[in-house]
Parts: sequence; structure tokens; C-alpha cells
Amino acid sequence: MNTTRPNAPKFPRGGLRAPPPGPLESETVYRGAAFEADLTGAEALNAVTFQGCVFRQVNLTGVHWRGVRLTDVRLEGCDLSGARLRHVALTRVAAPLSVWVKADAAHLRLDDCDLTEAMFMDADLPGLILRACRLPRTDLRGARLAGADLRSSDLRGLRVTPRELEGVTVDAAQLPDLAHLLGVRVRETLPDPDALP
Repeated sequence: MNTTRPNAPKFPRGGLRAPPPGPLESETVYRGAAFEADLTGAEALNAVTFQGCVFRQVNLTGVHWRGVRLTDVRLEGCDLSGARLRHVALTRVAAPLSVWVKADAAHLRLDDCDLTEAMFMDADLPGLILRACRLPRTDLRGARLAGADLRSSDLRGLRVTPRELEGVTVDAAQLPDLAHLLGVRVRETLPDPDALP
């Protein structure tokens, strides 16, 4: 199980530049751009790639993105509440303390991400795939996760109830991290039967 933190995003050597004028457009690749404040055209994007970009104080409330890929991207003080994400892959994202409350994200895949103390309460995450993600004290209580796949992620300290885990796939090595939900203690060795009590 990988527990390393994601690397910092890589930005262009010449530095970040202002995005092209006009609204954001679907089926476009944006590289090395610094997006700030309100973005025109960001409400509904399809098949867009953001690479080596920064979003600063951007209001992305209620956006509906499909097929969006973020690579080497940093979001600083952005609001994604109520966002509806479709077919989004996030790789090596550092998002500790991020808030995903009531997020609607079908087919969201996160690979090698740090989600320490993130909150996903009341989020709708069918088909969520988390691979090699760090989830200590991550709060999934109230999230709808049926069909989610958490295999290979670090589940130690995950805040979740048995209800959220219905229909979720984990691997055998993760079961001890979830045993406390059933009131079960996992011990590695059996006591010596010849030992005196």
C-alpha cells in the first residue's frame, strides 16, 4: 500500500500565463495558465484537459464537467460545492482538508491522492475509484458509494459507517482497517495454549 504524499505540481519553466481571452471551451487543452476569480464558460465543460495550471479563488459552484482531466494542477481557495463531475480522473492530487460535501461525481477516479481529513459527507459518488490514496480521518459518512472501489488505498482512520460500505469493493489487506465497524478486534497471533492465564 503506497503511503507517500503526492509530488507538487509541475508548471512550465517560463512561468504561468493568463488564459486565452474569452470563455472556456469544451474539447480544449489548457496548459500553463493561471485562472482567477470568475470564469466564463466554466459551468459546463466536456473533454477538457488542464495541464500545469493554477486556479486561484475560482468559484466552480455547481459546475457540470464531463471527461475533464487535471494534470499538475493546483486549486487554491476554490469552491466546488454542488459540482457535478463526470468521467474525471485526478492523479497525485494533494487535497488534505478538502471539502466535497454533497458533491455529485459519477465515474470519478483518484490515483495516488492525499485526502487526509477530507470531507465527502452526503456526496453522491457511484463508481468512485480510489487507487493508492491516503484516507486518514477522511469523512465519508452519509456519502452514497454503491459500486465504489477503494482497493489499494490506505483506509486507516477512515470515518465511515457500515451503511456507506454497502456495495463497496476493498481488498483483503484492508479488512483489518474496517473491522472496528463491526466491533471486531483483529490480532495477528494466537495465544500460546500452554501459557498460564
